[in-house]
Amino acid sequence: MFVIIIMKSFNSHIKNLLVVLFCLFLSINDNYAQNDDIQIKKDSITKSDQKPLRYYQRFGPPYYPDINLTDKDSLEWPLEFEIALTFKDIKDLDVKNNSFIADYIFEIYSDYDLEYTTENGEVLEYFHHPDWIQAFLKITEETQIDGPYYSFRSVPSKVSEQMLEDLIAAERITPGDFENYLTNDEISFYDKKFSKSSVAIVNEFDHNWDLSDYPFDTQKLLFEFQTTYDTSVVVLNPSTKFISSFEKKMRNLTAGYQIRDVTYRSEYKSVPSDVIRITPTLARPQVTQSLIVELNVERNGLVLFFKIFTGGILSYFISCMVFLIPLKELESRINLAVGGIFGAIGSSAFVYEVLPVVNVFNKADAINNLIIGMVVFNILILLLQQGTFKRVNLDGKYMYQNVEVKYFKRLQDSEFAFFYSIFAFFVILLAILLW
Repeated sequence: MFVIIIMKSFNSHIKNLLVVLFCLFLSINDNYAQNDDIQIKKDSITKSDQKPLRYYQRFGPPYYPDINLTDKDSLEWPLEFEIALTFKDIKDLDVKNNSFIADYIFEIYSDYDLEYTTENGEVLEYFHHPDWIQAFLKITEETQIDGPYYSFRSVPSKVSEQMLEDLIAAERITPGDFENYLTNDEISFYDKKFSKSSVAIVNEFDHNWDLSDYPFDTQKLLFEFQTTYDTSVVVLNPSTKFISSFEKKMRNLTAGYQIRDVTYRSEYKSVPSDVIRITPTLARPQVTQSLIVELNVERNGLVLFFKIFTGGILSYFISCMVFLIPLKELESRINLAVGGIFGAIGSSAFVYEVLPVVNVFNKADAINNLIIGMVVFNILILLLQQGTFKRVNLDGKYMYQNVEVKYFKRLQDSEFAFFYSIFAFFVILLAILLW
């Protein structure tokens, strides 16, 4: 009876405990559900408040670019500038130099005049092309910069004329250049392009030689143009109308080089020290664009190939002559083989004297190694063949007899070895040239 009472009391406590735990579980779950609902609601409000970047760009301060625009303003960000280069001359392009001098004309096309007046009456006076796009130059004694010279699709407004008069007053241009700035040159414009600036530049540029395909290498001469503002307000592209060009016959371009074409690529650089506010919730470092123009200069490698490798190739053919000498004339065979190996090593030294030391395994290295390797291959075949033909003394007379060697029986035949070596040499050489 006592046990039954204890069991009933125990079951009662268990039930109460389970009820308490169940209520606690519901309370916690309800609290989490309410928190989740609140968080979801907040997230949805945050997302609904997000506006496109173009929306904040028109506000002015504190949002970049700090210019207040209305829906009636025709000015739209980003400004798109297009460039075209005309290369006039390249000189001092030599594998022993780490720089060259280029003479080219740099032209910038824009949809806007040199000034812009907003609907609120604010005059934006910094629409000069070089204020937005700058050529990356290393200023040296060779540096010459002539310009910028402006031309417009139509006669500029009074505001632009006043600006030019201010430039004359500030002695940035001479009165004689005034007409150059007001040229009405419709032929030079396309699409919505309104203004064009031209700058003539002569400057020294650094060059990092890529000799991985030497002597059939193509060098990329790099010309970099950088935006001075964030990519959200300025974009730089190659001209869609006037493709960058070059003089077919440059007076000072080193003989043996030929310009193939012009290519482009863009790089983007972050400026951690210059933080701009894009939206109420986003502030980031300014990002600028660099448009890199690549002038691809191709070397005429065939002439250079014969010039620097003729000695090595002749040394190899001399080593092949051992297969045309009878086996009993061992001394003559050895002399030719030794002459071939010394000629191959001398040719290799000549090539490395012409070519600067680079930490790249290039075609010239591969061809040198091929010549030396094939000369050594011929010497090994010579030793193999001499092992099958020995001189013995029989009754005071020296006689020659053949000794059977089980391996490489085809190469024991001098005629086969001669043609096989030459065939292998040219197959491997062709593979290197096509590599």
